[in-house]
Amino acid sequence: MRPVPVGGEAAARPVPAGGEAAARPVPVAGELGARPAPVAGAPSPAGMQGVPGWTHPGAVAVAPDASSGTLLGVARPGIAPTAPGGARADESHALLGSTGDAVDETVDETVDDGGHELGATLLPRRMQAFRMPKRDAMKRLPPGFFEGKRRAGLPKPPRTKASRQALWLMVAGGVIALGSVLFVVFWPDPPPVTAQPRVDESGRDVLEVRCPSCPDGTSVAVNGGQAKVMNGVAQVALGAPIPIGKNRMKIAIDRPEGGQDETIAISVDVAYRISPDLATLQGEKPVLQVSVEALAGTEVTLDGKPLALSNGRAVAAIDVDKSIVGAADEPRTLARQIAYTVKPPDGPREQGVVSVSVGIVQLRIDAPGPSVVIDKESFVLQGRTAKGAQLRVGNHAIPVNDDGTFSREMNVSSIGATQFQVRAKLEGMAPRIVPIAVRRVERLETAAKEFLAQQPVGWAELLGDASAQVGKPVVLTGEVQETHRKGQAVVLLMTAPTSAACQVASGCSARLLLGVDLKAQRGETVTAYGRGAPPFQPEGGAPVPEVQVEFALRGAAPGR
Repeated sequence: MRPVPVGGEAAARPVPAGGEAAARPVPVAGELGARPAPVAGAPSPAGMQGVPGWTHPGAVAVAPDASSGTLLGVARPGIAPTAPGGARADESHALLGSTGDAVDETVDETVDDGGHELGATLLPRRMQAFRMPKRDAMKRLPPGFFEGKRRAGLPKPPRTKASRQALWLMVAGGVIALGSVLFVVFWPDPPPVTAQPRVDESGRDVLEVRCPSCPDGTSVAVNGGQAKVMNGVAQVALGAPIPIGKNRMKIAIDRPEGGQDETIAISVDVAYRISPDLATLQGEKPVLQVSVEALAGTEVTLDGKPLALSNGRAVAAIDVDKSIVGAADEPRTLARQIAYTVKPPDGPREQGVVSVSVGIVQLRIDAPGPSVVIDKESFVLQGRTAKGAQLRVGNHAIPVNDDGTFSREMNVSSIGATQFQVRAKLEGMAPRIVPIAVRRVERLETAAKEFLAQQPVGWAELLGDASAQVGKPVVLTGEVQETHRKGQAVVLLMTAPTSAACQVASGCSARLLLGVDLKAQRGETVTAYGRGAPPFQPEGGAPVPEVQVEFALRGAAPGR
């Protein structure tokens, strides 16, 4: 670098090369420390006047007064510009600041440490250690160097009231900002609106919409169906079943009392559908049909049996004869729990139960009973069913009175046995079916001899254990004690004759149910042929053996 003359004179010598500041400034006559030429990029001497600890390159360094200890005016490494055109003299003054501390006349040697950095500020030798970046430079400091500086009583910058207020404002702003972030991150979002397809008890598709944020009375509309929210749930009946697969649907939510109304788009995925079909209960052969729809490749097991899908569909028939076949005085319920297992092609295996619950129409047959033997061309069908029910025997409709009773004469055209079913139907309920066996013979005496070939039980077995004789053929001969007629039906109370099987004259009796009018009188001897029935339980009395009579003859039984 070529020295720049000051005042038209060469006031400084060039700095020799070699990386070491060895040049000494040349003093100008008549001045204490000549002013060297300014270096490009270095602070102006005029702007640094009065700053303690600052010396111009080539000037005589004056040590600050140890008693004052003020080093606020010391130029720190890195603050000075490092290239031409850097900070101006007034800017350097503003950054470094100035103090009015007095200085003594102690002379110290200065070293040009900025020979490698354009525009570096020269510092006294004992101040250079504060900006040495290398670790080994710190080892060259004398022991207790920093402790000595602290003991020198270096004053801390005074904290003004304005600075404390600014600090508190910064802290408050930081707390508010942090609180805002935590509020956004940790404040729980409102529970979302969810929808789940289901099938109700009647087999209809419904969409169960859950909206925890919706108050009671909120209206929910989906695909033309509408329902009210109660306890955060609404069951919306749909006009048509939801197709298998992914379905995009919109839910319109109308909150009461000026609440927020919104329309939400949701995705409803239906992997399979298992639904009972109650219409098949009204068929000629009543069955409970279960329909299955699923994605291709789905494995289905229904009621413990594998079910093969064809084009994603399958139908299974569940037998319900045990529930609907047979007479019943009161309505009953057809309840079935059908277990299923479904394994979609890309999902986990799922298990569940299809619940079916439907009422069964009541139907009671008073005459001719479940089985009857006649020697005439006709008999009377008599009984009771539900009000408004339809009654049929085969293809023939049987009129039903307003109170549910019915009575109709039925013809038997030829000799021999025949069976038919009496079926009662009512909309919304499962049917009730009662089978009846009718046998037409030429003479009842001939039928009596044939009946004895079945080795029927008598009084001894019936009085010994009546429950054990249910369904078995029974032949009883006794005296009629009471007779009760109801249309064509007759109820007889018969007393057993005195014998070894019955020693109690008034306690050996049986209740006989006849489906044809016998016209027997009290005290008359009658022989009844039939099947053992469950014992009759009178109110407040002991069980009485009961027999469902197929036919009866006056007098003693032939061949007994």
